[in-house]
Amino acid sequence: MRILHLNTLYPPNTPGGAERFVAVLAQEQARRGHEVAVATLSRESGPARREDGVLVHRIGHGNFYWFEDWEAHPAPIRYAHKFLGNWNPILLRRVRNIVGSFQPDVMNTHCMLSFGVDSWRAAAERNIPIVHALHEFNLICRNTNAFRNGRMCETVCPLCRINEPKRWLSQYVSSVVGVSSDVLNRHLQFGFFKHVPANRRTVIWSMPRLAVRSRPERVPNTPFTMGFIGGVVPEKGLETLLDAVHALPRAGCRLLIAGKVFPPLDLETLQSRVRGLPVEWLNVVPADEFYKQVDLLVVPAMWADPGPLVVHEAFANAVPVVGARMGGITDFVEEGATGWLYSPGDVNALANILGERLQGGRSGLPPESAFTRFRSETTPRRVAERYEDVYRAVIDDFRGKALKRGP
Repeated sequence: MRILHLNTLYPPNTPGGAERFVAVLAQEQARRGHEVAVATLSRESGPARREDGVLVHRIGHGNFYWFEDWEAHPAPIRYAHKFLGNWNPILLRRVRNIVGSFQPDVMNTHCMLSFGVDSWRAAAERNIPIVHALHEFNLICRNTNAFRNGRMCETVCPLCRINEPKRWLSQYVSSVVGVSSDVLNRHLQFGFFKHVPANRRTVIWSMPRLAVRSRPERVPNTPFTMGFIGGVVPEKGLETLLDAVHALPRAGCRLLIAGKVFPPLDLETLQSRVRGLPVEWLNVVPADEFYKQVDLLVVPAMWADPGPLVVHEAFANAVPVVGARMGGITDFVEEGATGWLYSPGDVNALANILGERLQGGRSGLPPESAFTRFRSETTPRRVAERYEDVYRAVIDDFRGKALKRGP
């Protein structure tokens, strides 16, 4: 197959998970014998180059400004940038040129932040099927997270009406893939992709490149260790965990917190909430060093992260997860087998689960074999195979429709 991927950024510029995902998928597909190209945005256009078997087109963005420079512009300009970014004739022309020269069998789009969604027309005009992968909420929300005032958005706020053209233009998409069932269902609830038949709506988990490690042996009398890792922002829900720790014994257990604290939260204020309790603040540490120390990871999220990397990391290290019933956590954690779930923000429920885990001790944790299925479904090879199945099905659909239309 000839596969063309579209994503806002591509390595070496990888601030988020979507960029790394696209790179791993494209490179794996090239290794599997497909002809693969990527169109990605850049400050300025440059010649196409083959990188790790993938033909990479870095094309000038054609917008008012480069999206990473948004802080340098006043609010009216930023708003106009987001609105007009839905229709970008400069970018559309450049994508059309790539589609015309590469002639893909399928176009797979991903994160379209500042990547005009009218680029879908470049494939639709040539009767090329489009598969769109949902990694976040940039089609719905101008801030990409659909999270406001401490909770997930249930309706489109007035300012996010700016994204309404994206819903109109989504009619060009032939098949949609969510990195979790939650992110797929939320888009359907907001009116996206309802024209896509149910058998063309698929969930395929991500596959970050992570080393699989066995659970280390503990030195006798090592306290049962719970952990939290990640940027400390309100939507990560650390405050729920800190409040739950008050109900736990002060001996025989500890909580390790790794990550930088960002405003509006304040490190000293957070520390004061658990003063005198067995809580250690590690700041930023390498993930592999962190997971060696913990018996249990807590993911107390308040927002529906579509595919939380921390769960992938935990399972790669055979560490079970206690997580809020939100987003991809619900997809990934198999209740009672690889972890436990509770309602987001429910301090008592979280404290009860942690108390039970402490009482059961390390011998009560899931065996390493419990993580085999998740690990096998999130390898680059397996994810590439599943995407190939999606591509073949939608290509066959298009060919069947073309035969029915006749010459």
